[in-house]
Amino acid sequence: IATISPAANLTFQHDSMESVAGCYYITAIDSFNNESPVSNRICIDNCPEYILPNVFTPNGDGTNDFFIPLPYRDVKKIDFKIFNRWGELVFATADPGIHWDGRSLSTGALCSDGVYFYTCDVFEIHLYGIEIRSLHGFVHIIGSK
Repeated sequence: IATISPAANLTFQHDSMESVAGCYYITAIDSFNNESPVSNRICIDNCPEYILPNVFTPNGDGTNDFFIPLPYRDVKKIDFKIFNRWGELVFATADPGIHWDGRSLSTGALCSDGVYFYTCDVFEIHLYGIEIRSLHGFVHIIGSK
């Protein structure tokens, strides 16, 4: 992934990565283009994180107006759905940032205060590919109207 020069430079910063997952090793090349044996191979995996809150207040006051995950990392996409108490789908998205404003998909109106059930498949980026973790729980809407 890189050639470090001059040889006295003993540091390298791996920038512009989608994730830290990968396997790494080092070789050295001398002035005659002789390459050393491969060093120990080290593999590092991501530590994905995706946590959802249990309450938000879509009342337009500029504070906590959107249902969004707490800061998250190493998530490619999600399959997120919110249902009302009658099992009707009120919101769905594949965007990990969610940004639900509390409005119903079918009517566009703010959902009433209450408890809503969600399911969420999180597609996490790992060393050997995408792994799916399933979440489910409840979110409370308070002060929507």
